Amino acid sequence: MNVLCCGRMKQGKTTLAIWLANNWSPGVVIWDPRHMIEVEGATYVSDGEELEDAIRSDDWKKGPIIFRPSALHIEEDFAQLCGVLFTPPEKYAQAGFAIVLDEAAQLQGSNTINPHLDVVVRQHPRSVLVVQTTHSLQDWHRASKDLMSGLYCFRQQGRSLKAVVEYCDGDEEFEEVVKTLPDHWFVFYNFEAKENEPTWIVCGEPSTWYIPATEGVHQNA
Repeated sequence: MNVLCCGRMKQGKTTLAIWLANNWSPGVVIWDPRHMIEVEGATYVSDGEELEDAIRSDDWKKGPIIFRPSALHIEEDFAQLCGVLFTPPEKYAQAGFAIVLDEAAQLQGSNTINPHLDVVVRQHPRSVLVVQTTHSLQDWHRASKDLMSGLYCFRQQGRSLKAVVEYCDGDEEFEEVVKTLPDHWFVFYNFEAKENEPTWIVCGEPSTWYIPATEGVHQNA
């Protein structure tokens, strides 16, 4: 399952992404290219070997595993991350796991996408949740857009707002809601909504946060 948390700085998209991951599976890995994410009980790694060791030691049962790549070797380190987690994925958290890709725009553009990210979004099992974060959809790659299950969007304006409305086939009401959301509130747009489910909902306080149920997947929520 692919979801995206989209919003400007300090609106809470990374916090939401981690919440979604934790409520999907007890096995969580976070890609932290900014080296700014701190989580109680987390294990911090910087290469594929350390990640493999942390998984074999069951460190993921204590808290998330946070991968902090080198700023000079983003592509190489992401390849190591994917090599450990997705070959095959069954070796890690058999009931499924969740991965948060913070600042995922570093790995893609409107016409390009990191080949490993392309494989992840296209081929990961439904038992795996992939959560990407970004500031805007303007330069998001088509693979990420076409395969997205849900969008969690904080307040947007200008071209970023228009990109969201166009992507979600939104009307004037939807546009006005996204444009006027209070700080730290977001709209969840469900691209897999069933007939009896709303296409989008507004979420404010954490008690209203929402993760869509998926049959056969372990969730804590």
